Amino acid sequence: MNSIDQIYNKLIANEKMKNGSKYERLAAIVYKIIDESNVVIHDLRLKGIGKSAQHQIDVTIEKNGRLKRILVECKQYDKVIGIGIIRDFFGVVSQIKPDEAFVVTTVGYTKGAIDFAKDENINLSILREAIDSDWDGIIRSVQVNLEFILMKNVVINWIAIDDDEIKRVQGLLMDNWGEQRSVSTKHEFFYDHNYIQISNIQDVIKPIINLAPSIPNEVTEGRHEFEQTKYVIMLGHFVAIKGFEFKFTSYSREHQLIVDDGGKVALLLFKSMEKDEKFFIFEDNISKWMFDDNGEVIEKNE
Repeated sequence: MNSIDQIYNKLIANEKMKNGSKYERLAAIVYKIIDESNVVIHDLRLKGIGKSAQHQIDVTIEKNGRLKRILVECKQYDKVIGIGIIRDFFGVVSQIKPDEAFVVTTVGYTKGAIDFAKDENINLSILREAIDSDWDGIIRSVQVNLEFILMKNVVINWIAIDDDEIKRVQGLLMDNWGEQRSVSTKHEFFYDHNYIQISNIQDVIKPIINLAPSIPNEVTEGRHEFEQTKYVIMLGHFVAIKGFEFKFTSYSREHQLIVDDGGKVALLLFKSMEKDEKFFIFEDNISKWMFDDNGEVIEKNE
């Protein structure tokens, strides 16, 4: 049993199928993985418009609600395939007239096959078991050093609208005047002149303070005035304010982040002969898919 069949048996279904069918089905799953919005169907019979001949299509891809159709011919060969395979498939393509056509094989193509495919706009691809050397030239791990500038000891002082308001509040607060309190600005609110709640304090002051310069181990001070008078509650009393002063200390924290593939081992490699791009297919990519009774690739029910 070849490795392709083993992958299919382990991750999709352990079932008897004719030679090459499991390769075709894995190819269908790979096309689904590359773009999950596609409708991908294995083993579909199609006729060209006004044609009598029916053709067996290994993989059919339908995009955008069947507005774009792509045909795929799969060949699980242990050697490069020649021009004859491409020419035969071109006969199918010329009758059905899809938007795009692909041939997928395991090893590669002869020069004659490549030239003919290029002439007839047939895309050539490779789908095979992945090997270690496929990763050559690809960065698999990136180390990112992050520095976060954070605030601590944030102090907010409200600015009363005028001297009369200051005297009024001093009389109300008595011995508590000038006292600092620790509160959650998320649960404290601003009010309008009718004492109707308009927003929590955090949503208003946080963006303003975040714009202030933050230099590690230094104190930042600032002042902001509102366009309109707001009211806050201080020890049960509404106080009219025109803005606030703030002060905080900044500090830095460093963090090292390693971004990689988690050591996962790729099972399959899919690459285009026309474009310099590779797709590595992992076990968890494949195992989430199955086929319905019509041969369409669908997600497994967990």
